[in-house]
Amino acid sequence: MPFYVNLRRNALQGFIFSALTALLVNSGSAWADLPGTADPPGLRRFAGSSIVFQSRADYDRLKFALEQIVFSGAMGAVQPYRSQTVEGRRITTYYRLPERVAPLEALRNYETELKESGFEILFSGLGEEIETLGYNNQIAHEILDMKGTYSTPEERAQWPFQNARDNNAAYLAARGKSPEGDERFVSAYFVVNTDDWEVTRGSGRIPTGITLGRVDVIDVKPRQQRLELVTSSELDQAISRDGRIALYGILFAHDSDQIEAAAEPTLAEIAKLMRERADLSILVVGHTDATGGFEYNLGLSRRRAEAVVNRLVQLGIEQRRLYPVGVGFSAPVASNATDEGRAKNRRVELVDLAGGKIP
Repeated sequence: MPFYVNLRRNALQGFIFSALTALLVNSGSAWADLPGTADPPGLRRFAGSSIVFQSRADYDRLKFALEQIVFSGAMGAVQPYRSQTVEGRRITTYYRLPERVAPLEALRNYETELKESGFEILFSGLGEEIETLGYNNQIAHEILDMKGTYSTPEERAQWPFQNARDNNAAYLAARGKSPEGDERFVSAYFVVNTDDWEVTRGSGRIPTGITLGRVDVIDVKPRQQRLELVTSSELDQAISRDGRIALYGILFAHDSDQIEAAAEPTLAEIAKLMRERADLSILVVGHTDATGGFEYNLGLSRRRAEAVVNRLVQLGIEQRRLYPVGVGFSAPVASNATDEGRAKNRRVELVDLAGGKIP
């Protein structure tokens, strides 16, 4: 066969291979984003990545490393280091990157993307540039506050970051502006998956060797005071008129059934109403927004309702008059597509049993 024919055939094969490779990388292969998730506004993902988990908070805090974290084996502790903690609206997104993409490549791409968007890179590095190796993944634990359990969907997403090899992990922290003009901080942490695991049940397993990324975006905003104390008489009027009332003064720790201290005045007013209305029995109904899986939110809303009932019992109300119910995000009062809508959907409702029978 003539030499130039071989050249043409090899060139054609190379072109086909390159085109297929580009198609796979840019399409994210067979992995689709977790339903209900999207990239943070104004921040593009690495081409071909897919979202495996995401959490949001209207107001939260996040810590950023500004220099290498040094762990002293002699002291058994982390030495002092420069960091910054900011508060505001937070979006945390966990990505599965395409095959054969190393953490360093992901890091450099995010650095370029952020710089081109006007961000200042505050700190970035790979392996020992970001932390002393072999001491419990300090970026994951010390900075990102990842937990050592595997019980909630977010903890499942955190698991590979806590157990990755830190010698090729990559991290960056950056500061800039959001599309709305708010001060924005971004951190990105990339690791190589070291175990065959499943992020969300039924989603399929992520094989070893795949790079995973956690990207945090926090837009610095002043906290809005949204707690409005509803008095026992106002509770009585609403329940007598509508048979129910939605309360936004009962707040819980993020992704938890732990009642925050700011809820105590509202709980005291509910207890006062129950003492004034000896004939009243109520359903305590927990509602969540649509962040996370349906079954998980059902359980979370039920636990939160139970926590309210338990607190009212501690305040002297008979448990037989209180019945906890969790409905997750099945009864929204606003769209779950916006921060404002999600805030309205996170609530506790009191519903008059009105003679209805419960198990």
